[in-house]
Formats: sequence, structure tokens, C-alpha cells
Amino acid sequence: MFLISRCFRLSRCLLGFRRGVSEFTPSGHRTLVAIDFDKTIVEQDSYLAVSELLPTRQRKELQDLIPKCGWLSFISRVLQALHGEHKVNSASVGLRVRSLRAVPGMLRVVRRLARNQEVDLCIVSDSNSFFIGEWLQAYSIECLFAGGVFTNPACVQRSGEVLVLPYQEQTDCNLCPSNLCKGSVLEELSCSGRYERVIYVGDSCNDLCAMKRLQEKDVACIRRGFELHEKMAAHGQELACSVHTWRDGHELEELLMPKIVA
Repeated sequence: MFLISRCFRLSRCLLGFRRGVSEFTPSGHRTLVAIDFDKTIVEQDSYLAVSELLPTRQRKELQDLIPKCGWLSFISRVLQALHGEHKVNSASVGLRVRSLRAVPGMLRVVRRLARNQEVDLCIVSDSNSFFIGEWLQAYSIECLFAGGVFTNPACVQRSGEVLVLPYQEQTDCNLCPSNLCKGSVLEELSCSGRYERVIYVGDSCNDLCAMKRLQEKDVACIRRGFELHEKMAAHGQELACSVHTWRDGHELEELLMPKIVA
């Protein structure tokens, strides 16, 4: 799994930070805070934001393919069209991602969590390493995610086009797309023996898969007013962990800090 972190351009910094925190807290006594990216750290879906660089008609035609082809195929076609037809290079794509607004208060809560020597932060996202890397660099917080960044790997080709590849190829999980099962990522992290407790923060239905892997001692934080929150009446009984809701980073900070220090 950590192969993806090595594909991430900031891996040297991330790995260095991971070595540093391990000196303070023994394995098995740490807390992992796993956070989704789109609509959890940033307000907008990063794939839709980048697609806005296309002409309106072309963008809508590609968006119509999402239910049939999936998000990874969608962004691949968007990036191909941007580079091949409109001569939009990776730098322009990166600038669009860097312009995404953070969820109010989220930068503060991430920085505060990262200061706790008993906490590892990680990102589990169906976005990609190029988009996430650009955004984290823009706010100089790339070194805060000592637990890793688990997402679809991406690279800039010599031509200047951004290429996004699947994190995995899976057929076992119906809640997640074939390219990334968040539940399998979280299960591997949970079973590593490194963490005493896991806190998962997300907003969408593929986050439900990860939350279903949480145990009674763990915590799921679901963003109110978004996809997963609207479906919790039907799925809440499937979770063994504690479940809390949040609206923005300020509310999330008030929710998490007593649990982190408890």
C-alpha cells in the first residue's frame, strides 16, 4: 500500500516525518486520523473543478458518462481533452487545484492534530496524488500527513499531460469503485498493530465502506448535509463504532480534540 506514497512527489518529506513521530509513541498506542479529500478537506470535488477548464458543452458531455464509466475514467478523459485539444498543461491543471478553497476551519484542525505526538494523519481519497500533492504544497502542509496518502497514483508525462492510474483493481466491494476500496486500505492500516484507535472523517458513500471496518473503540465523523449523512438512516446500524456529525472544520475541531486527548 505504501507504494502510492512513494509515487507521491512529496514522499521524502512524508517518510521523514513518519520516522520522527515514531520516536515518541510506541507502536500500538497511537491514534490514526484518516481523512477524505474532496468535500472533506476541500469544499469542491477536485475532478469536477478541473473539468471546469473545459468548454461547458464538452464538460457536460463527459459528466454524463460518470454513472456508466466511473470517476477515474471521467478525469482521464478530461485530462486527455485538456492537453490534446485545448493545450492545457499540467501547470495550469495544478493551479486550478491549488485554487480550491479549504473547508472552513479544516486547515486549523489538521495543523492542530499534527502537533499531537500520539497522532498520525493520513488521507484516503479517490482523487489522485497529483491533485492532492499540488493542494497540500499550496498550503505547506504536505509534511503533516505522517500516516501516508492513499489515492490513485498520478504523474506528469514528458508531453505535459497528467496521467492518472488506478490505486488497485478490485471486484470484492460494491460500495467502492473498482480502482479503490477505502475499506481495504483502512483495514490494512488497522491491522498493522500500530494504532490503538482509528478516527475516520468523510462525506460520501465510499467512505461508508471504510467506516464499516471500524471497531467499537473507533470513531466515524460524517459531514452533515452531504451524501453519506443523508443515507445514514438506512446504514447507521451497520457501524460498530461511535458516529458523530460535523458541519465544518471548526465543529470538527471541537468534536475531535476531547477524543484525542482522552
